[in-house]
Amino acid sequence: MTPRRRASARKMDRPSAAGTPSQDRLVELVGLLAGTRVVVLGDVVLDRYWVGRSSRLSREAPVIILEFEAAHGVPGGAGNAAASVRSLGGKASLVGRAGRDPAGTALRRVLRSHGLDPAGIVRDASIDTAVKTRILAGSSHASRQQVVRLDRGRRVPVGTAVERSLLARTRRALRGASALLLSDYGYGVLGPGVRAGALRLARRAGVPVIVDSRWALRSFRGATLLTPNEHEIAEAFHLPTLEPSGLRRAGEALRRAAGAASVWITRGSDGMLLLERRMRARRIPVVGGADIVDTTGAGDVVSAVASLALGVGASQIEAAMLATYAASVVVMKRGTATVTRRELLAAVGAHAVPRVR
Repeated sequence: MTPRRRASARKMDRPSAAGTPSQDRLVELVGLLAGTRVVVLGDVVLDRYWVGRSSRLSREAPVIILEFEAAHGVPGGAGNAAASVRSLGGKASLVGRAGRDPAGTALRRVLRSHGLDPAGIVRDASIDTAVKTRILAGSSHASRQQVVRLDRGRRVPVGTAVERSLLARTRRALRGASALLLSDYGYGVLGPGVRAGALRLARRAGVPVIVDSRWALRSFRGATLLTPNEHEIAEAFHLPTLEPSGLRRAGEALRRAAGAASVWITRGSDGMLLLERRMRARRIPVVGGADIVDTTGAGDVVSAVASLALGVGASQIEAAMLATYAASVVVMKRGTATVTRRELLAAVGAHAVPRVR
């Protein structure tokens, strides 16, 4: 973010960090997102979709036979977070790794087709490229539903040479960037060395660090924001239930352990818990209806909006509110999805700002 854009953000009429932002303020913030550059570092996944029409039962086994209709691939994992930054009008610099295999080649092709530069992807011959293949089925008169998912790839720690390459590319990408987003899907990119090095580089660059991870949450010390969902934080802190009181205590313990400015706990149809330093815990209800079609990629959209908004100087409550609106759009889409800036503006205009509790 340039000094002029930071000054513009500071001059805009907005409430204090504790106040609920107005619709006008949120619209202004969406306008500021355009052109903001975010570095996304993490596990890049190739999400594949195979679509078929169910016709009959097999005589070989009690399963349906699908007649193949179509196949396509989209960026997944950190790739979807980067695609979300781009669809919201920002500029994404993606850093990650892929294998020297056909899936790695396909991943690079998919990234290019979605406007993402694969130059930041390190080729690592020691791994298989992470692939999630979803098979969708349905009749000719019904929408296609996911019936099975086949995952390929496992957690492999990065070697010394790959670690150096990842951090070198992150260092270059941070020049002129407004935020760093760490997208950890557990495939090994964000191991201790890369994690610590990336946080150190962001600190030198003076940019906020947003972490989307279910792995070793407490170890991202020095991050600005962590965005676990309720199941991830319950697992990390061995909570017996998802009661809000327990989530609040765990979220505050995580914030202190990581030295973070804030923790957002996303709770699906129950909204979001915002835990911010020197502030009381606040709950943001969902926007629009509570019916959810598909949560695939919702966390990527939340972290992408957080990175863009905090990168342009938004307060935590402003960024969280924008993320809530964006999440209300993406969960109504099937599959790995993103939200456009136009869709976000439409959502802000169509629904009143939810009451923060």
